This record gives sequence, structure tokens and C-alpha cells, in this order.
Amino acid sequence: MSAPHPPPPLGDKWKSWAESMNSFLVKSMDRLRFKTSEDSAAEDGILMWDAEEECPVVSKDGAWIKIQLDP
Repeated sequence: MSAPHPPPPLGDKWKSWAESMNSFLVKSMDRLRFKTSEDSAAEDGILMWDAEEECPVVSKDGAWIKIQLDP
């Protein structure tokens, strides 16, 4: 899973950059993603929802680890 890069701060227009950063975060970090068969666990710490297993999973050491939910 490769996320788009946030806008870099350019010049002294910090207010414009902050608004661009806020827009980027709202668009890219809005919800927990559903894990698909194409998703790789190559990068540690990716949190997704596994619809087949009906639970959240996190990537660690190249594998998807189930996160147990209390009833």
C-alpha cells in the first residue's frame, strides 16, 4: 500500500501549505481500508479491515496479524 505524498512546504506561505496539508489528510486518512488480495504486508504497521476474517489486521514481519476484538 503506497500512499500519495503530502504537499511540501514552499516559501513563506505557511497558511496555504497548512490548508493543502489539511486537504491531503482528509482525503488520504479518512477511514480504515479494506484489505484486498493485492495488499502486501511488506511494510510493518499497516492497519486494515479483513472482510473475510471479519476483524482488523496489522502487518508485521511480512504477514497479516489478526487483532482480536473483545465481544
